[in-house]
Amino acid sequence: MESQSESKLICQFQKKRRIVARVQCHSIKDKCPIPTCDEPVMQPKQCCKTCPGDPIPDTIQDIIPRNAIDEEEKSSKHYAALLTGRSSLVLRNEFSKPQSDFNKNNVVATGRFSFHKKNLYYSFYISEKAARPHSLQFVDPQGNILEEFPLSHTGGYVNSIYQNASRKVCGVWKRMPRDYRKLLKQEKMYAVLLWGIKDQAEFTLSGQLMKHGALGTELLSSLLEPAPGSDSSAMMGTGGTAIVSTSTVMPSINVVIIFNGIFTPFETKNIPVNVTLSLDEKKQIVLQETVAVSKPASDINVINVSASVTQAQLRLLTRGHILLSISSVSKPEALKLSGNVITKATCELFQTVLSSASNTGNPDGVSGIAWLYINNAGSLIYNIQIDKLPPKENPPIITLIDVSTKRKTEVEDLTLHFHGDGWLNGTIDKLGPKVLDPLYSGDLSINVATRSESNLIRGKLVSKPVADARDSAAPILMKRENTSLPASVVGLAWISVDMDCHLHYDVSISGLGNDRKLELWMELYPMIAPGAPVIDKHLENFQGASVEGSPVEILSKDELNKLESGVSFLKVKARSEDQNSTVVILMATITKVPIPPTCRPYSPPDNYGLNPSYDDNPELVSTGECFFEERFYRAETSWVSSKNPCQMCFCQNGKTTCDTMTCPDMNCTEGKMVNVEGECCPVCMNNTISNRDTNGQKCLLNGKSYSPGIKFHPFLIPSGFDVCTQCYCDPLDFEIRCSRLNDNEKICCKNCNKKTYNINDPLSDDVGIPEISVKATGTEYSKKKDNFANKILAEGGCKNPSNPKKPFANGSEYHPFIDSLGEYKCVTCKCEKGTQICKRQVCDMATCKKMFDIKKKKEKVNNSDFCCSLKQCRKLRHKKKQNTTS
Repeated sequence: MESQSESKLICQFQKKRRIVARVQCHSIKDKCPIPTCDEPVMQPKQCCKTCPGDPIPDTIQDIIPRNAIDEEEKSSKHYAALLTGRSSLVLRNEFSKPQSDFNKNNVVATGRFSFHKKNLYYSFYISEKAARPHSLQFVDPQGNILEEFPLSHTGGYVNSIYQNASRKVCGVWKRMPRDYRKLLKQEKMYAVLLWGIKDQAEFTLSGQLMKHGALGTELLSSLLEPAPGSDSSAMMGTGGTAIVSTSTVMPSINVVIIFNGIFTPFETKNIPVNVTLSLDEKKQIVLQETVAVSKPASDINVINVSASVTQAQLRLLTRGHILLSISSVSKPEALKLSGNVITKATCELFQTVLSSASNTGNPDGVSGIAWLYINNAGSLIYNIQIDKLPPKENPPIITLIDVSTKRKTEVEDLTLHFHGDGWLNGTIDKLGPKVLDPLYSGDLSINVATRSESNLIRGKLVSKPVADARDSAAPILMKRENTSLPASVVGLAWISVDMDCHLHYDVSISGLGNDRKLELWMELYPMIAPGAPVIDKHLENFQGASVEGSPVEILSKDELNKLESGVSFLKVKARSEDQNSTVVILMATITKVPIPPTCRPYSPPDNYGLNPSYDDNPELVSTGECFFEERFYRAETSWVSSKNPCQMCFCQNGKTTCDTMTCPDMNCTEGKMVNVEGECCPVCMNNTISNRDTNGQKCLLNGKSYSPGIKFHPFLIPSGFDVCTQCYCDPLDFEIRCSRLNDNEKICCKNCNKKTYNINDPLSDDVGIPEISVKATGTEYSKKKDNFANKILAEGGCKNPSNPKKPFANGSEYHPFIDSLGEYKCVTCKCEKGTQICKRQVCDMATCKKMFDIKKKKEKVNNSDFCCSLKQCRKLRHKKKQNTTS
């Protein structure tokens, strides 16, 4: 029998395009902050010991020696990348297809990268014919994804004023791992821009991150694309970028060009190329040179040209009127790249706080902030806010000053655009080297002068990369809370929330030095009103003139909602002189912060009347407070309406319920009926009351005071005023005495808790049993007290409203007694050192289930056995179903 050869089936696996990384764990005990007290304690679920009263740190301080950071940044700070279809990176993934099938418009991009404090800030400028890419990947030479960042929402939308105005793509890679920093330093990292949707890319552009010495002095940039009239097939996937530096002392320019694609297959060694700078409209030649490339490469070639120019040509260069082109000498028209010299490709803005050196020349405490940036057209957009400027000094004189020389030359007057509300917004269209040179070198200042003071407030503009918090619409001015501080104490803060619902903040402070220890706090309110609930968030402890970060714990959706639609404050605090408390140094009102839709709390449709409107009850789901008559009230409290003394309300589960009292009948034959201010019912002023000096004393019941001689019905929660009980404030001893009314036995039966209601009767839904705490204080006391009662009271006991001779002992628990209801079993009180603390029984699903079981049997239920109404149980059941489905 012949042996048959065995066949083997091999299944080739498909490698997924996912981020390649590994998790490393290590102990952080040795990185805990040093406690400031002698006996620190360990809080639950915390690693580090803290002092009592100190905030628990959200993050462990990862402290790196300052000199180590400086050395790393000096050796590897600036990088650039040319992203084209001819990158040396070969992406091995399921999206790889011939370049011509996807990038038909021959899109080109250039990137700039700046490494600062372990963060890599990235900026991209992309062909105008391309939409915004949806994501950015950093990969290694093998194509493994090291990190990925989303760049836009669906449809290429990005909610950034700066990025839309500059047409740049901006962001940051926070806390770049050390292994990846090594790859960056060794130039073994690539940037990949992806277009299309997440799971199906249309096309990609990639480029290697490389060091270039000229990046430190870059003033302008250029993106080079195949020139009009060139050979489209031969130039497919080609492109270039230029790093342009200038000098105004002896007008000159230096251009570093990174490019590919203008060589024929036969040109391999010492190939000359033409470099031309010309006025784009008149074709006037500014510079023309031929430079040899020793060994042409298919992906990256670098050449450098320098030349002297006139001041006029330098101005045209900074205003975007100069065209840069590079072409093949053998085929100058077919193989040619060109592009305008434009704004520097780096995403950056310039900011400063405006303050004075002392209080002497600034008695009114005038302060301000300013931020500027350059848009896609090369115009300078400036925004300046000035606070507390006296009307007599309006308008001020606002100028840009070059402080690089002793003369401090004025380069631009901005006064014309100042508004009377303290704001100055405008645009400088025709920028020249006199503004750009000091702006990029850090020598441009803003000076605010008045008729009486030549430099009231001033500040030097500082370059900041645009990312996270600084990519928000505008910063906010932080003002002094203590006028004893010098006028130089001013702050500038940026706040934003990213697509992952993380809060980002960046705060810069002047006037406090670099040695003071400070704390950054945020306070969140639903709105400004008396009694409004507040959420205090400790963001970070810091030392120095600036702090930037993001808390590890993200804000809840309710907190983010308050940040967007409520009122929030940002505060910088410092320890008081005795170190026992903190004082507010600077404070700012946080303007409305845009929150991504995915970070907003879910609001179900109001089909069941469970979602009260904001006007009646702002977003209070997490706290349970009630908003009524322009102020907030805590949960389970009662109060008298500020507009109607006969109306009392209580707060339960974030909803306000009110009831209006009808005054008891008064038999005033020996006196005169008098209306007392603040009281609902009149008082019978007879000789006993009018002649007695009360010294302003009143009776107290459930937190409400009553005038001597007044009669009223007590207010019970949640049923409202008990018309079956009448109370009286005795002017002799200021005790409240209550008695049951027997005039109508059908309404005011004895011990109403024994009455049964048909639970199947829909009209009985609203019949409620008291649900929240009732504090019974001082009722019907006999004037004659025996020694036993006095002894209990002296030992911290509490008065017994129903039997004065039998007070409650200190520490005892009991149910209060109401004349019209009997024993109030839904409320349990405890006597603690003469004070009654009462709590209501919680209405839960277990209690409701018993009530529903009785309903199914069509039996009657005794309300004294339950502290829930059928209406409440239905709401609980609805909420349970809603939580289960969601």
